[in-house]
This record gives sequence, structure tokens and C-alpha cells, in this order.
Amino acid sequence: MALVTSSVLLLVVGFFALVATALGHRLLSLSSLEFTADPEHLLCSVALGVICIEVLLFLVQILGHIRAGVVTVIAMALFSGLNNFVPVVRKVSSVIRRTLSGSPFEKVLIGFTGLVLLVEGFAAMAPLTGSDALHYHFTAPLLILRSGFHPNFFLSHSFFCGQSHLLILAALALGSSQLGMGLLYLGGVLAALAGACLARRWAERRWSWVVALVFLVTPVVFWQISAAGAPDLWMAFFATVGVIVISRPENLPHAFHAIFAGALAGAVAGTKYTGCIVAASMAVAYISNARSVRGSFFFLFGAVSSGGWPYARNLAWSGDPMFPFLTSWLSPGKVNAYAIASYLADTGAGAHKSAWQILKFPFFAGIDPTHLGFWQYFGPLVLAFAPLVVLVVRNTPAWRATLIVWILSALGIGASSGMTRFLLPVLPIALAAVLAGVAHLDLAGARIARYISTATLCCVLLFGFAGLLVYDRSALAVAAGFTSRESYLRDHSPEYEKAQFINQVLRGKEAQGIALVFLRHTYNLRVPFLYGDPSASWAVDPSRLQTPEEWKVFLHAQGVRWIVRSPDYPLAIATPLRQLEAQGQLVPIARSEISDFRGLRILGDRQLLPIVVLAVKE
Repeated sequence: MALVTSSVLLLVVGFFALVATALGHRLLSLSSLEFTADPEHLLCSVALGVICIEVLLFLVQILGHIRAGVVTVIAMALFSGLNNFVPVVRKVSSVIRRTLSGSPFEKVLIGFTGLVLLVEGFAAMAPLTGSDALHYHFTAPLLILRSGFHPNFFLSHSFFCGQSHLLILAALALGSSQLGMGLLYLGGVLAALAGACLARRWAERRWSWVVALVFLVTPVVFWQISAAGAPDLWMAFFATVGVIVISRPENLPHAFHAIFAGALAGAVAGTKYTGCIVAASMAVAYISNARSVRGSFFFLFGAVSSGGWPYARNLAWSGDPMFPFLTSWLSPGKVNAYAIASYLADTGAGAHKSAWQILKFPFFAGIDPTHLGFWQYFGPLVLAFAPLVVLVVRNTPAWRATLIVWILSALGIGASSGMTRFLLPVLPIALAAVLAGVAHLDLAGARIARYISTATLCCVLLFGFAGLLVYDRSALAVAAGFTSRESYLRDHSPEYEKAQFINQVLRGKEAQGIALVFLRHTYNLRVPFLYGDPSASWAVDPSRLQTPEEWKVFLHAQGVRWIVRSPDYPLAIATPLRQLEAQGQLVPIARSEISDFRGLRILGDRQLLPIVVLAVKE
């Protein structure tokens, strides 16, 4: 049954893509926008369709009745694009026929790409285990479904949720976190196809498939597409399609073209704060190609209309559109200094970067030693092949757009954050550019360089695919039904057993009050809770909660009936809470020992940790 369920959900994801494409196709037709190449037109259609669906979903969560609203939005998209299903299917069929008419080697590349996508698709159907997904990517939308659309200063990462998180909200509203993972997987598939489509501007078709393959077997990508549960790959898709759109000079005078290009930039910015840097570089690329003041205003209008909603939400809720990073300037009296220091350290924004460190970022060569991990690994290809770009680069709209978005985005992210994994949105663009240089070696007659480059690509593809199989083997086993969901979660989901223990102890007591918890991964909690770790909870400010008396007032005001300690309280707030225990104000009602990960979960090292549920004495 697990295999059947996974297959059906992947088909549902494919149907969603078809609905979004049909909707976008209709909107492009109404705007008199036509892209001569069928692959480009289809990618632009699905991008526009998804952007419209996301905006509608944002409005739905504000109006309430979210589950009914999600069904309504999907029905509207379906019926709006119904008359465009046939032309979309014809274009898809035409693309498939032309693709399958290629050389035997090209067919091998297509088959390999299909195999990689199949593996990643089924791996994405495994139960949710990504750390950030369990903390807020999926938890924040779930809490909106449970308690409505309102600010949550306890789970303050919820302010980081953007437009593409609404796809997760829609999936959860329909009752399936696996569908949410499938929609994130779709973003990765489309990003790979967009990168291949961009590469086709400068190289033969077989090289476009190499671009897609290299992208898909890059460790950061197969982590994101199959397990992470984060929407970053949608940013990569929107940014790459944005470059494709901006580089079409014949459409630049068209007002709707400028609005569409801006909408793609807004979709990137609306997904994540670092997307603003990518969107700004897209604006520079558009201005460079269009050189039109009128067009620039239309571009800005499209960007704000498609991606300004999360920033407007944050402004209304907190007074800071990029909460909490501007709060120190906009509302100094509301600053939680402990939390903001933690956020700056976690995102790399608080660290000094030298000019040399920043200059390494366009080549995906910067590694943050304080955040070492598998998730930073993009591979050596952009760095190794970047010099070959000089063989193919020309002063054309396509190259101007590509280099501006790639280089400016990377420099901006390197200067502002310094975390390599935030470069993911421009990876397809960079790969398309550097591999176009490799493809040109055939024409340049550089036989030795061509052999070395080909051997390097083969090694990267083989090692990448092997790494993919090793990394996703457990996820594939549960998606195919060889492993039970419960045992998979126990073995791979951080703090899963802690959440299950809390659910068991407090089951049936939901109406009596709220639990204050300090475990980071709260998605699996089924009881009302508040997240209380001050390093990521704006509401729990150690400078304002220094005494037992202050804590008693705070707990009463928030309706907290229980506190969960495992293995101890966060150090910044431990002393007054320990004093409350000593005074008999916090009374243990259940305790156990729980197995959980020690350090990085990919290492599989586990330890037994005590967990105690304490009741707050009234």
C-alpha cells in the first residue's frame, strides 16, 4: 500500500503541475505573451500558474476557512485553465517527440535523468524528517490550520515563511504532508528543466541534459529535493525562468512582459529573505536589457504584486517587514537581544566577511567553517569550469542576464550571509553558463581539455548518483513499504520519541492548558504547545524573565499548564525555572528516558536522554 500511495501522490503532483501550466498558459494568452520555443513557453506557463495559486492561497489564509478555501482555489485554477489543457498537452507531446528523436547518447542521458528523478520522487514520499521542516517549514503552516492566521512570536521562525510555504499549507489542508513534500519535489524538477532550457541557448541539446543531471545529483540539491522539506528549489526555478524571460529582447517593450519578469523576481523574494538579493539582481538584469523607465515601473509592480505579501504580513504583525532583522532600527524597544544574536549567528549575517571570502561565492567555493555540513556541498564544477565561460560569453541579452543574476546574487549573499547553501537559487544558472563553456571545447579543438572535462563530469555524475542512493536508501525503503512508517520515524526523525511521549502524557488534557516545550522539532506534537527556547523564540526573552515571579506571571498570562524539560532547560533561562521546581511551583507528573540523536543525525549516533513533564501549580 505504501508504494501505491507514493505513486498516486506523485501522479497528483503531476496533475497539479498540469493545472498550473494550463492556468499560466491562459494568462499568457490573455496577456498576448508567446514564447516561440515550446519548452520555454511551458516553463513560463507553470511558473505564472504557480505564482497565481500562491497569491490566492495567501488571501485564503487571511480570510479563514482555510481547508475549504484551498479546495476553492484549486477548483478555480482547474476551471480557469480547463480550455487550455489541450494546447498544453500538445506542446508537451511535441517536446517529448523532439526529445526522443535525439541521438542514442542523448536518450541515455534522458533515461539517466528519468531514473534520478524517479529515485528522488519516491524518496520525497517518505515521512517528514528534515530538521528545519520539523521546526518551522511544515510546523508553521500546520499551526495556522489549527489555530488560524495570527502572529506566533513563540515560533518566531514562522515569520520567515514565504509564498512557497503556501504550497505546504495547501497540502496539509488536504491532509497530506507527503503531498507537501511532493510539491517541493516538483520545484526541484522544474528548476532542473529550467536550467536545461537556459543551457540550450548556447549548447547542443545533449549538454542541456547534462546540466539537468549535474544539478539533480548535486548533494545540496538531492538533500533539498527529497528530504529537507524546504521551498528553496522553487526559488531556483523562478530565478532561472526569470533569466530566460529577461533575456528575450523581442518582448522587452511589452508591458505584460515586464510585469511577468517582475512577478518572477517577486516570487523569488517572497519565498525567503535572501531571495530579495536575487530579485534585486534580476531587476538589474532587466534594466540592463530593457533600458526603459516605463518597463522598470511595470517590473516593480509585478514584483510587489507577486512577492510582497509576506513582507506586508510581517509589517502588520511586528512593524518589521523582515522581522526580526530590522527591528533594532524600526522598533528598538521591542528587541529581544538574545534571540536576534542567535538569528544572526545561525544565518551567518553577524560574522565579518573579508573581500576574499565574498569573492569566492560566485564560484560556489565558500564554506563556512562554523556551519560545516553535507548541506553546503555544491561540488567543484562551477569553480573548475568557470574559466571556460570566456570561450562562449558574448554581449547578448541572454549572457547579460545570466552573468548579472549569477554574479550579483552570489556576491550579495556572500556579503550579507556567508552561508553557501543560500546560493541554491542561482545554481542552475551558474551550471548552465559554465557547462556551455565545456560544450564549446568541441568547437575550440581543445582535445585534452575536453577529455579531462568529460572525465570530470562522468566522475561527478557517478559519485553523485551513488551518494543519492546511499543518502535516500532508507527513505526509498519506507516509500516502497519495506519499512514501516513508525520505525522509519523512530530511526530518522529527530526528537520523534520525545514528541510521542508528550502526546501520550497529555492526551485528553488539551482543554486544560498549553505545554511549554524546548524541543526544536515540534511538528509531531499533537497537543497545544508554545515553543520556548529563547534562541529561536522571540516571546521568551531572558532579559525580561530573570526571576521566578516574572516566570509565574508569564506562564499564567500565556495559559501554560505544563512545561517539558529534556534533558534540561535552555541555559539562558534555567536558573529561575529550577528555582520554581525547588519551590514546588513546577511538579513532575511524568518522566522517562528517550533515545535521540547525538550531534548530526546523518551520523546515526544515539543516546538516552531524560524527559520530564512538569505541571504548573495554580
